[in-house]
Amino acid sequence: MRKRLMVGITLAFLALLALISASLNAQDFHMSQYDATTLYMNPALTGMYTGEKGDFRITDDYRQQWKALGIKPFSTIYISYDMPVTVKKKKIGLGAYLVNERAGQGNFNTLEFMASAAYNIIEGSEKHYLTTGLQLGFFNKSFSPSSFTYDAQYSGSTGNFDTNLPTDESNSNTNLLRLDANVGIYYKYIAKESKANPYVGFSIDHLNIPKETFAGTTTRLPMRFNYNAGCDIKVSETFTVVPKILYMQQSTATELFFGAEMRYKLSGEYTALLNLNYRNQDAFVFDIGLKKGGHVLRLGYDLNTSGLSNYTGGRGAFEISLIITGIKGQSLFSNKARI
Repeated sequence: MRKRLMVGITLAFLALLALISASLNAQDFHMSQYDATTLYMNPALTGMYTGEKGDFRITDDYRQQWKALGIKPFSTIYISYDMPVTVKKKKIGLGAYLVNERAGQGNFNTLEFMASAAYNIIEGSEKHYLTTGLQLGFFNKSFSPSSFTYDAQYSGSTGNFDTNLPTDESNSNTNLLRLDANVGIYYKYIAKESKANPYVGFSIDHLNIPKETFAGTTTRLPMRFNYNAGCDIKVSETFTVVPKILYMQQSTATELFFGAEMRYKLSGEYTALLNLNYRNQDAFVFDIGLKKGGHVLRLGYDLNTSGLSNYTGGRGAFEISLIITGIKGQSLFSNKARI
């Protein structure tokens, strides 16, 4: 009864927050390999490996985009560490992630650090996996005004901009630090005898709607709502297909991302991975990867299909991710590790 009450309260709370999303008015960066950056996607996955074995997990993801526009490319670096812990016979997960994003011209930089914890709501179940999680941390945003040119620096005598001329701009605040909070819930059916194991996740970022402005006006960062679902479908002993979908909403900005991952067991401990996805009205996304034990390496590319493709020739973003899952007392590259 107590567990049912906890589940009901958690779901009701998250549903209530979702209902107010339409009333809120900056969009966060995204990762195409979102299922690799698990802590950034959903705090409920902190230290939770959906029934698979592992004592700790290290994840790294690097993304670079818009180099084809002839500007300084945007880059995003993600790194996280998480692990499962048992406290008084209760299963929890602890971890943290760090994200640094640099947005080309002006050296606009966002640094985000979040401590993360998750709790396994259903204890002792061999078929159902239900977790909830919370993250607390901060983000820092900064930019370099000296990297820009201004109208006041245009020299009529030369017809060029002279950066030695005064800008007539006041940039007293070029650095801000704000507290942040995220919450999430995740469910997966994990019956090993079943050929289909569906999952669904829901998370909300920026619960406190932090202020984010370098000027005197008050501008707040809207909450971001993330909905994702999929299903591991075992076609044969060697082949698995995972159709999946992700929908995100932040104020009036939305993103729909859907596709499928195909896994094919090779000889020994190796599994080949192929992801084919489409980000609605933006890009075709594909990546290939290799899994060995608890370690996964993926290389991907976004082929731009939006109006910018006229300028980029379809070239969008490059992304690479690495997951290392370890077991205490064993070599990191032991064949017994799993994710």
